[in-house]
Amino acid sequence: YERDLSRIDRRHDQELYVKLAEAELRAEFEAEVRELTISQGKVLIKLIDRETGQTSYDLVKQLRGGFQAFIWQGVARLFGNDLKDDYDPDVEDRMIEVIVQRIERGELAVKPRGPRTAKAQAKLE
Repeated sequence: YERDLSRIDRRHDQELYVKLAEAELRAEFEAEVRELTISQGKVLIKLIDRETGQTSYDLVKQLRGGFQAFIWQGVARLFGNDLKDDYDPDVEDRMIEVIVQRIERGELAVKPRGPRTAKAQAKLE
């Protein structure tokens, strides 16, 4: 999505693209994300920062605006999370980093997750 978004010049077209991308992502992942426990949500927030180099708060602010970022930060705080949490692979998030590295090296098996929507399947082909 990020590569496609960077190719769109007009602000209005970018906003439309973000809304369409959000709809695709919701269709693909919303049910699973809603089922996460609070601690799993915290790990997801950390992994998003690890993979993107940006906090979840910064991503929401960049893609949806400051007001939406403020609202979602408030929701996260109600559930004991913080969208502004940084990933710290050396200290605070060392165990997460060890697990991710073991998965990446093939030392830990992860149950494959196939695409849930036709759009996601098409992107893989």
